[in-house]
Amino acid sequence: MGIINKLKSSLSSQQKDFLKKILPLGLNGRGKRAVKAVKWKLNNLGFTERGLMDLEKLYNEAKKATFKSYVAWELALWHANQQTKHDAMKALDYLKVYMLSNPNHEEVRRAIILTTECFVILGDIPSAKRTINNALNLYTHPDIYLSAANIEQDLEKRLNWINEVLKSAGLLELKLADNYIEKDTAYDALETVSLKTLAKNNVLLDNKVTVIMPVYNAEKDIHTSLPSVINQTWVNIEILVVDDASTDRTIEEVEKYKRVDSRVKLIKAKTNGGPYVARNLALKYATGDYITINDGDDWSHPEKIERQVLHLINTPEIVGNMSEQARMTNDLMFFRRGRPGEYIFGNFSSFMFRKNILDELGFWDSVRFAADSEFYVRVKKVFGETAVTELKTGPLSFQRQTGTSLTGNEVFGYPGFKMGARREYEMAHNYYHSKTTDLYYSFPQSKRPFAIPEPMWPLKEEKRDGFRVFDLIIAADFRQEDALVERDITILKSRKLTNRKIGFIQLNIYDCLPNEDIAPVYRDIVNAGIAEIAVYGEKIEAAHTIIYGNQCLEEYQKYIPEVVSSKAAVIIKKYSISKENTLPTNLGYSSDRVKDYFGVAPTWFEEISDLKQLRLEKDTRKKWSSIINYIESN
Repeated sequence: MGIINKLKSSLSSQQKDFLKKILPLGLNGRGKRAVKAVKWKLNNLGFTERGLMDLEKLYNEAKKATFKSYVAWELALWHANQQTKHDAMKALDYLKVYMLSNPNHEEVRRAIILTTECFVILGDIPSAKRTINNALNLYTHPDIYLSAANIEQDLEKRLNWINEVLKSAGLLELKLADNYIEKDTAYDALETVSLKTLAKNNVLLDNKVTVIMPVYNAEKDIHTSLPSVINQTWVNIEILVVDDASTDRTIEEVEKYKRVDSRVKLIKAKTNGGPYVARNLALKYATGDYITINDGDDWSHPEKIERQVLHLINTPEIVGNMSEQARMTNDLMFFRRGRPGEYIFGNFSSFMFRKNILDELGFWDSVRFAADSEFYVRVKKVFGETAVTELKTGPLSFQRQTGTSLTGNEVFGYPGFKMGARREYEMAHNYYHSKTTDLYYSFPQSKRPFAIPEPMWPLKEEKRDGFRVFDLIIAADFRQEDALVERDITILKSRKLTNRKIGFIQLNIYDCLPNEDIAPVYRDIVNAGIAEIAVYGEKIEAAHTIIYGNQCLEEYQKYIPEVVSSKAAVIIKKYSISKENTLPTNLGYSSDRVKDYFGVAPTWFEEISDLKQLRLEKDTRKKWSSIINYIESN
């Protein structure tokens, strides 16, 4: 065994993780780590200009064909996800390079799916069909079938491909209802070709499943989602429909089902708090041995509950499982949601769990979105990584993909990676999980376990013309422990500014380790309620904005809030000043960036080590003393 392997075998998993962070290119797979770092900056951090430029540089300078192919794939995926004709043409060029030098059968299949999609975007349907027909001679794979469905113009032909997927998973096939012309969309007309009835034996009778369905203004969608649950082959269910203070006729429509099926119960929320608050309301009434969710606009295959509950019955060591989904439009087209050539993937909202785990976990986190993944992480933290399973079921849910779908939302959605509010929420809950052994969440939450961005609050803050109003915004790369001047950290921690509303904005420095979390000192300040983290998608009005360090202004980054500030200051950090005591040469460029981000030209200050430097008469450059002095003098 070589010295490298000996070294690797002697390290603990924690030590290996640490080395990966401090040596992002690693001793092994150096090039791949470089690509992953740039990809994180491009996607998760929003460096859409510099990140793309650096990926292209890695591609152009690649000497080995295998590495060039690896970078080509990432560039192809980026361009394909933009969904424009210009980007589709670029993606096709990169995909050709990728497929010519990539021997991996599975990865080539994904590339074929992206190629087909790009031809469709370009309106070149003959090329799309030729590509997928050639692939069908090589692959019998459900994602290929769904790609084939996407290029069919006829609904029946599209449905035939969907049924190929279901047959490969051993699931009942689908058809359009006889009266589908009367339905709002083809999606709403889905039903199975045949019926299936389970024998009412002790296994069925002794295992009850609670299905919670949160709904809001779903007077039309409810006629698709609710019947799909009512028609489950596993009949021993209760269906708790929670109306989240709808303003349409949702309640009246649910009442119709309630009158004809005693398994349907209706719970009414007094105020709109979002789907997870609605779920938690229902959780108090759940009587099933197992609990799962069906969102109010989604269709579920009739065998969904059966497949999941039987798995839990037969594997008592498992506390929860999830099934698979595909995102489907109203006209039976499929959407990748940024995934690399995949239409079928795990469905967090399908997570079915044993009710007794709630003794340890309590409720879902009371947030507007993303609590499924937090709950899943909590389950694994308490019961172990192997206590949950992602089943390979085939698509047991068709999540409805529309222009208003939250997961497809450009700002707060999930395009295949976490950014903005979702990234901040993930960092916040991971930090909280690491600091406590008690992961029981109460409901209602009289006090949050950790701070979250305002767009996730169940009860929104009052705004002024759509803008949240702050006294002070502090922008910095809070991943660095010394992001702020030490004196200002002390001022914040001592609560000397508690009479002012303070917001933090994460401005990333491009050349820092990309996937680092916010430093604990700032996370603790936020969790203490001294400051809030404002995120991409918010509108902020501020009296003062202070930016710590000009390095976080060097490269354009997309994922910051819209800010209008009356005044702005930029503090040049000590490490940016040369040994000859000269300032950085790009301050004019950075000044323009401040105007773009915050709506006002900044005043520049220089960080000093000793307050005595303030009294140096010969130095005319403005020196930074403290937050308090700045606010009081401005």
